[in-house]
Amino acid sequence: MVLIAVGTGVFVFFQVRTDPVKDTVNAGQNLVVDIIVEHEHHPLVNEVVFYNPISRKTAFMDVPPDTGGLLPSLGRVDGIAALYHPEKMRPYLDQLGSWLGTPVPFYLILDTHQLSATVDLLTGIELFISSSLELTQTTPLYLLPSGNNRLDGPKVIQYLLAPREGEDLADRASRYQRLVQAWLRQLGAEKNFLLRPEVFPYLWKNVASNFEDVGMKTFIQVCATADWERTVMQRVLGTDRDVDGKILLFPHYNGTLLKDSIRQILEVLPRKDGSALLPSSVTIEILNGTKQPGLATRTSLLLKSFGYNVVAVRNADNTNQDNTVIVDRKGTQEAARKVADIIQCRKLITSQETTPADADVIITLGKDFDGRYVR
Repeated sequence: MVLIAVGTGVFVFFQVRTDPVKDTVNAGQNLVVDIIVEHEHHPLVNEVVFYNPISRKTAFMDVPPDTGGLLPSLGRVDGIAALYHPEKMRPYLDQLGSWLGTPVPFYLILDTHQLSATVDLLTGIELFISSSLELTQTTPLYLLPSGNNRLDGPKVIQYLLAPREGEDLADRASRYQRLVQAWLRQLGAEKNFLLRPEVFPYLWKNVASNFEDVGMKTFIQVCATADWERTVMQRVLGTDRDVDGKILLFPHYNGTLLKDSIRQILEVLPRKDGSALLPSSVTIEILNGTKQPGLATRTSLLLKSFGYNVVAVRNADNTNQDNTVIVDRKGTQEAARKVADIIQCRKLITSQETTPADADVIITLGKDFDGRYVR
């Protein structure tokens, strides 16, 4: 009778377990997962991944662990890494969600050893390396060939940790995003293998998550259906400041730019209409119609942070324009209207005239533009 009772209890337990990942996907809601790679017990990579089950589109937001701001729970200004505790992730996720303007309910954590082990389980991941890396005077050695490569676990860790002289924040964020994207893509590609009863436990023991095992299985299935070819890649833009000896990245405009970027992601993801509304598919030319130097260049950085493809930046023929004007050359106005919303421009016209850059959208900045918004 005792055995029957225990067996019944175990059966009921497995039957009544909930799978919030599956519930989110089945409801057609955006799945938001923070993927963290640790090195020496500190977060190194922090990628917030968005997936929409309707369109199957994905997006990444790179939030460096040294992203700074006011942390109310600690009563001080510090980097978000100050809240990072793998055994108690809720304060970290709540603060991250507050800065992004959307909840981040799920997380996956791997340290570099676990990442290496899972990559080997996946028979490697494919990464493009633009230029070869040969550091033979260091310990350890770093040797990575250029081109498309299928890297095993130890080589992936070299790709992640190798020192790169002169690498800026944008290149670093891109490298981290490509790695995480390749890992997720391979999770999906090896779905049938990973979900085998004798294989899944090995993967499961190498990740820490607030998923249950059933949630992790659902997540693997999500990776198999996701459209990784149309991923929107964005990162936190900001200014480095020294706070008590720490160099922290403070998001531009007190974080409003970051929230606006996430809002754009959440608007684009559910759409099924191809790549027409993806920011990366929209080309923009920016003309400085004022005498303020560098205004067009700074505006290009702003729009690039939203994922737009700025193909030209130059001075307008008339540098004494009062009003900012956006010209739509596609004829639909939808893409141009989204650009206009970012800088709150209300002067939107349609024209089929060509320009040297032949861009989809042309912005001529006037005196009413303060560097962020049209006033």
